[in-house]
Amino acid sequence: MGFVIAPAPTVLGTCSLTAALEIACFVHLCICVFFVASVQSDKAVVLNGVEVSPLMQCSTAAWFLIGIPVVIYAGVGACFRVESHLTTYLQYLVATLAVVVSWIVIFTKYGNSCVTVPPGAVQKRSSVISEAPAFVCSVSNGMVMFWLTALMGAVISAIYLAWSMKVYIRSRTETELLRYQEPWQLAQSLADDAAAEQARAAKQLHSKLMASMPRDATWAAQGAAQF
Repeated sequence: MGFVIAPAPTVLGTCSLTAALEIACFVHLCICVFFVASVQSDKAVVLNGVEVSPLMQCSTAAWFLIGIPVVIYAGVGACFRVESHLTTYLQYLVATLAVVVSWIVIFTKYGNSCVTVPPGAVQKRSSVISEAPAFVCSVSNGMVMFWLTALMGAVISAIYLAWSMKVYIRSRTETELLRYQEPWQLAQSLADDAAAEQARAAKQLHSKLMASMPRDATWAAQGAAQF
């Protein structure tokens, strides 16, 4: 039996699914604005020992700049139950997850926020002196990885909420279509019954007229009908 991910319920504790997705969109919008505002296109920035070039900063900022209208687009779609808006947002979130994972790989492979030996200092053999800076560096590097992992988890959570909202909108649309279809089916059934009743009444009237007419006139009427 395979593992199947079920969509989130329409009510998450005291918060509805729509409200939860709107909050996620608001946080995502703030993150996009932060990354766009913090970019420096004139010089490189060193983050956790990784030197980020101006081109890489501008590329990342451009991606989050694209995310601002996409997030607003998704918020409107969640509010007014538009499935196509959430489809676009899901595609952007999946691509954002790939960007976050690539940055995690970069920081894991090349990142180092500090060094254990200060510049110009002579390394001593004392274990206390050598182990303390290494411990501080490991804690600092661990915090950077923790926040990157938390960001990846936030993106995955946003993907799950957007997907759940999309499934909810689709199921609700199908239910509403069935509900709106019932009155039309009832009207069609009544119209068919009325048409059948009129046809039956016309047939009975024709039979009575044919019975009340003389035989010669009946033959003449039948012959004219056949002609």
